[in-house]
Amino acid sequence: MSAIKKTNLNSIVQLRATCDDNLHASLSELGYTQSFSLIDTKLALGYSTVVIAGLLYVVDKKFGFEKTYNVTVLSVILYFLISGILFYLTSTKKYKNVKYIGYDDSNKKISVATWTNKYDPIYHLKIRFNDEESLAIVTSFEFMKVFDAFGYYKQDELTRLLKNELDKINKKSN
Repeated sequence: MSAIKKTNLNSIVQLRATCDDNLHASLSELGYTQSFSLIDTKLALGYSTVVIAGLLYVVDKKFGFEKTYNVTVLSVILYFLISGILFYLTSTKKYKNVKYIGYDDSNKKISVATWTNKYDPIYHLKIRFNDEESLAIVTSFEFMKVFDAFGYYKQDELTRLLKNELDKINKKSN
């Protein structure tokens, strides 16, 4: 039993954040390697919107609005398109609440989405392989299964719970 971090047991947000932050450690113990492609894409899109806004400010300040009207319109359209893509990557059913994407040795993709309900100390997980909804499993457990009475996180317990759920998925697919 490894105690990693003390967490406020009265804060569902902190409990969820601690579990989310340690998903990668549990899944790496089970043989998965985390992929950061979705996170990197979201960051690149977010930064590009900031760059567009900053450049538009500089151009407008230097040349005035009348001279840069066409550039402003094109920049606003580009900003809208990039923001739409970013919205898609954060809000659609496929990507919403996804906290972990990884691959095993045979290049089988796993994605884990997590969430909690307000005032409900239950951690919900949706685990999918290769983005197939037919192989998805939705499970939940109480936070007290992975935290002790003092608020210390127990990595081994989360790993054990995830292993049990992955075994269920493997039985379901066979």
